[in-house]
Amino acid sequence: MSSSDYYRRCARWNEGSSKRHHRDIDADHLIGFARIWAPYGGATEAEIFGLFGMTRRRFVERLWQIISESNCDQDEVRILADAYPPLGDATSE
Repeated sequence: MSSSDYYRRCARWNEGSSKRHHRDIDADHLIGFARIWAPYGGATEAEIFGLFGMTRRRFVERLWQIISESNCDQDEVRILADAYPPLGDATSE
């Protein structure tokens, strides 16, 4: 990843984080991470495990648990659903 890509991702993460204000910082970080990777089809298993220490399946489960408790807007939920379909969906996995 080039430095310009890194700075763009950080800017998008900061922009998204400022809109959420989730009570749990870890939850906010998880949503921000998912949002950054969403345009690329979602984060890889290695990226998720390296940062959060969990499998992609567990990450998706946790993401949707957090989203259900958060104040994410509908556009953000739609973007995340495209990249990380809830595990109950027939199109996931």
